[in-house]
Amino acid sequence: MNLNKPISNGNVDNDKKVIVINITAAFVLAILGIAATTLNEMDSYRIYASNNSTISLGNPFFVEKGKVVGQRVLGVTPRPQLEFTFIANGSINNDINFTNAGTTVRNLQAKGAFNSKGQGFIMTEDGEVATWTNQVVGQLTQEGKVLSRGVGIWSTPSTGDLAFMNNLMTIFKLEIDREGNLSAQEWEWK
Repeated sequence: MNLNKPISNGNVDNDKKVIVINITAAFVLAILGIAATTLNEMDSYRIYASNNSTISLGNPFFVEKGKVVGQRVLGVTPRPQLEFTFIANGSINNDINFTNAGTTVRNLQAKGAFNSKGQGFIMTEDGEVATWTNQVVGQLTQEGKVLSRGVGIWSTPSTGDLAFMNNLMTIFKLEIDREGNLSAQEWEWK
């Protein structure tokens, strides 16, 4: 490997995409490490770094409550794979109300652990739209709850209230109870 060779191929858009992908991958790996330790430690809304320092997440900008409205099994080999769809209502910065619709594909692992990928969109009362994709790790509890943490990437063509969400990277926590009721909180990754 030639360390003196520039990484860039001259295409700024591709360079930005590579940076976002690398940051996302690093963050997902960090979350995987945190989730493997214990999901309950994140309930304090702090991430513990390897050098024993903490990063405070502050208040979430995105809060929602909703319901899982559909589930289906996509496969059973080599591990069970489940798709679920949800609808939720929430607010951004306690100011902008929205409806969120999304679908997630969950890959079950040993002892109730899972990883998943999701996609969806929100629509505000004024008709503005933002789309999201995410990567998630989580755990199914003995009580039948789903506890998960993840990284989200947002996109929007909006020039209005949601404009700040274009290319926004976030971290979030999501809980789903046995009846399919969900609640989520999301923080901007700065």
